[in-house]
Amino acid sequence: MKVYKDLYSNDEVCSDAYDHHDPFDNADLSSVAFEVKTSKVPKGEEDYGIGYNDEEGADQMNVDPNVEMVVDVVDKFGLQSLSLTKKDYSSYIRKYIQRLVATLQEKNPERVEPFKTTVSDFVKHVLANFEDFEFYVGESLDYEAGLVYAYYKGEEVSPRLVFLKDGLVEERY
Repeated sequence: MKVYKDLYSNDEVCSDAYDHHDPFDNADLSSVAFEVKTSKVPKGEEDYGIGYNDEEGADQMNVDPNVEMVVDVVDKFGLQSLSLTKKDYSSYIRKYIQRLVATLQEKNPERVEPFKTTVSDFVKHVLANFEDFEFYVGESLDYEAGLVYAYYKGEEVSPRLVFLKDGLVEERY
C-alpha cells in the first residue's frame, strides 16, 4: 500500500486505497494533480475505501440519524478544514508554487517547466471556480504545506479531493 505524505509537513493526506482520477475531468491536469472520490461514512465505522462505496449502495444505507457522518479520507487522515478568501488563496498559491519550483529545481530539474506550465492551468481553474472549493491542510496545521482541494461534482453527496502530485511523497507500507 502507498501512503501519500505532504512534502513539507510530512502529514499523511491520502493513500492508494482510493482510485485516482483526472482532476476536474481534465486529463491535461493529470500530470500535476490527481483526484479521489470520497464517501460519507458513519464515524467509527470507516473502512477507508474498501466498503461503503457507491457501487455497493452506500447512498442507500440505512444509517441512524443520530450517528455522525464523516468524509472517509478527511477523517482517516485527520485533514483540517481551512477557510480562505480568494485573495488569501492567491497569495498562498503563489508562494507555494515558488517553493515547489525551488524544490523541483534541486531534486528533479527536468520536471520544472512541465510543472510550471500545467500548474498555472490548475490554479486558473481553481480561481475561476473558487466559490465551489473547500480547502484542507494536514493534521499538523502547517499552513505553508500543500492544500487539499475539495469540491462537489454534480449531485454527489461527498466531495472529490484533489492533490498536487509534486507536493507529495509516496511511502510504501
